[in-house]
Amino acid sequence: MSAQQLLDLFNQHYDFNSFIASGNEITVANLQSFTNQFTHIYGEHLTGKTHLLKSWVNLASGRRQNAIYHDALELSTEQLSNINLDEYRFIAVDNIDTLSEDQQIELFDLFNHIKLNNRDNYLLTSSTINLNNSKIRIDLKTRIYSGLVFGLKNLNESELLNALIIYSNREGIKIGEAELKYLLHHYTRNLGKLIQLIQKVSNSALALKKAITIPLIKQNLN
Repeated sequence: MSAQQLLDLFNQHYDFNSFIASGNEITVANLQSFTNQFTHIYGEHLTGKTHLLKSWVNLASGRRQNAIYHDALELSTEQLSNINLDEYRFIAVDNIDTLSEDQQIELFDLFNHIKLNNRDNYLLTSSTINLNNSKIRIDLKTRIYSGLVFGLKNLNESELLNALIIYSNREGIKIGEAELKYLLHHYTRNLGKLIQLIQKVSNSALALKKAITIPLIKQNLN
């Protein structure tokens, strides 16, 4: 993925230590410091947004703060309207660019309730695109932009290659540097998608009882 990665795409425990922060050090430091009440991050699918939001919630929980993570893709309007600010001080809402009109109104009301009542709740949100290019309500955008907004930056080729080498070694996947470079040049620069493909190729190699080669990679790309 991007500099925002979770090498631990398949790790159930999310923390900032398993996130590749290259190029996104300021974003990560800001999230870890809890210095801003409202923060929004955006980046394409599988760039590590969910990893960061869950790491933020886990860090708050580890400091004995009540924190909760919600994914807008699985969140009903009723659930959003029933978020209890007395129960949860730290609230993360992922993928807000997928919210319906009614859900956007509920999220706007949540912002307002925190802001206008001088509450000490913290709200972290994310989207797959820059909200300036989205159909999110103007009033909600205004509330979000009253805080800090960070766009996640992509890893460069050498950083991506290093991340893939670390991942492959850790998972015991025998794949050469030449094969990894082939993937980088012929597939995508999205770390999450690269990791998924490496797993797919590894499973194919195991099933066929063959080594991972460029021809095998080509088969899986097709």
